[in-house]
Amino acid sequence: MELVRFSAPAHLDDAGPASDFPDQWHDLVSGLIAASTEVSGRGAYVNPTLRPGRRDRARAITWTGLSRPLLMEHRDDRRAAYAAAESREVQIEYLEWHVEKVDGRIARVTFTTETPEYWMLLAELHPEAVLALYRRFVSPAVAEQDLFPDGGAYDPRNRWNTTDGIVHYVMPINSMGDLLGVSQESEPSQHAIDGYDALPYSRATGADARINFDVWAMSRQGLSVATADPPGLYMIGWDDSGWTKPDGTPVGDYWTIERGARGAALRVAYEVPADEGFRVGDIRIGGRPIDFGGQIAEHITMSAHVVSGGAA
Repeated sequence: MELVRFSAPAHLDDAGPASDFPDQWHDLVSGLIAASTEVSGRGAYVNPTLRPGRRDRARAITWTGLSRPLLMEHRDDRRAAYAAAESREVQIEYLEWHVEKVDGRIARVTFTTETPEYWMLLAELHPEAVLALYRRFVSPAVAEQDLFPDGGAYDPRNRWNTTDGIVHYVMPINSMGDLLGVSQESEPSQHAIDGYDALPYSRATGADARINFDVWAMSRQGLSVATADPPGLYMIGWDDSGWTKPDGTPVGDYWTIERGARGAALRVAYEVPADEGFRVGDIRIGGRPIDFGGQIAEHITMSAHVVSGGAA
């Protein structure tokens, strides 16, 4: 098998032709992965750009988007968990969202899995592209000064990516570096029982525990495991079965993939079309109205994709 050359998440092409971005992105991601790491048993987690090999088994490592620690802390009060989860600072499952309201009711919720590393590099090489993307996906009112204060470096915590909108992750442990770092962690001597076993893992996130457990299980089989290309974090599905309109009938398909593709979505909006005559906040899940974005996030399936095969 030939060496891999990393593509942009979901094969995006925001930089356009004749740009150094693809090369620099490849180098950035490859630099986050050691050539080979013995994570558990006879196998290893490897860098497919440095270590050729047969890796023909694809696997989607999955979890759901609402913070596991909040669900554990508020196990007897789901509403309290949803309320706490509205802060971007606690949206730790590699899924972040922004809620927009009209007359006090939720009108739209936008979800993202885009990493800061991607946007920081794009801003360094193509600031004009970043400005255009913000204007396209967040607001035509975005000004260059908002993103590049005083003509300087890109500010990832600008108002349009925090209080007034969302483009990419701002929660500190949501990043490409964290995803690939977790993937290369070694299993403690006391093996994990399942993906929710907190014993071998210091952080309580559902995502990281799931990634650890699956990678370790594959490595114990003597397999060579690697991130799939293109590397990234994705929304691979959502389940709105049982959700109802104000009249009690099933909801329609109100999901829009704004970046990425079905099965590998990076940016997704949930919004009721105007001609339906009601808003997201009028929809009921389990008989309860949607008052928080976390109620929707709980039904989104997240994923990191890996490939494995052959001997490490």
